[in-house]
Amino acid sequence: MTPYTDYGSRENIRHMNKIATILTVHNRKEKTLSCLSHLFVALDIYNNQQTEAIDLVVFITDDGCTDGTADAIRETFAEKDIHILQGDGSLFWAGGMRMAWQAALDTGIKWDYFLLLNDDTNVYDNVFEELFEADEYGYRKNGRHGLSSGITCQPGDPDEPTYGGFIFTNKTKGRHLLAHPTSKPQMVDMTHANILLIHHGVVDKQGIFFHGFKHGGADEDYSMQARRNHLPIAVTAHVCGECTCDHDSGKEEIQRLMTMTLAVRRQYVNSPTHSDHDYLLFVRRNIPLRYPMAFVLRKLRLYLPKLYFYITNFRGVYQSR
Repeated sequence: MTPYTDYGSRENIRHMNKIATILTVHNRKEKTLSCLSHLFVALDIYNNQQTEAIDLVVFITDDGCTDGTADAIRETFAEKDIHILQGDGSLFWAGGMRMAWQAALDTGIKWDYFLLLNDDTNVYDNVFEELFEADEYGYRKNGRHGLSSGITCQPGDPDEPTYGGFIFTNKTKGRHLLAHPTSKPQMVDMTHANILLIHHGVVDKQGIFFHGFKHGGADEDYSMQARRNHLPIAVTAHVCGECTCDHDSGKEEIQRLMTMTLAVRRQYVNSPTHSDHDYLLFVRRNIPLRYPMAFVLRKLRLYLPKLYFYITNFRGVYQSR
């Protein structure tokens, strides 16, 4: 990565919010290019319309891409402030995000915000207005700035939210509802990082993602940590991006597990992308009273998946919430 050294030479004729945008990518070249294109369009629209401008620098971890993603980024966005760090394919999502995030911190720049973004997410033109409105809402409610998560929807269907934030209905059992847009920002208990604006004060207090997470759960854990630190967590008033929900439901996953041999199931639950490790780490750190039961159920899921399905179905886990 070329060291970032020219920030102080910029002419700041307006107040500038300095934002470090953080991504990690692996062999999704077209999605990555689309994500960045939408981001820069939204940035230009905001800077042309608002009295406060955004100065945005992008930090990307190329986690062992073999499809030419990094070269395509350099060619397509040659005039943009993008810094690409090289991973070896073993970082996965949480590790890749930590690498890029740490690189932004290592510049020594006093960032106002950090924008965490998934490379399969296309932001809308309104994304920055929505995020700043949610940030201000959290400040008014709490007296401090915190996390602001952008609600995303299925492509072409703004009435079907996919990511953003959760509201617990029963924290001990891990029951929660996905937050839907309500025409004004709302406080939530936990967020995703598909589009997540983080005020620098949060990072000053709790750092970046916890090092123990390999792939999933790091964003939800980070927001739960913010709650413990009495920092506000809000979601946007409206949908401000598109991201396909490509995760199996719990019912779909256990039905697939029941068709596997024990050896294949063991490989599945030990892989970073379907990790029992990350799931149990999240529970242990954030819902410790639930951890013993969660540990037993995960072992049951591995060795006796049909019994696991019977128990969880009886408990109503697969009912629509």
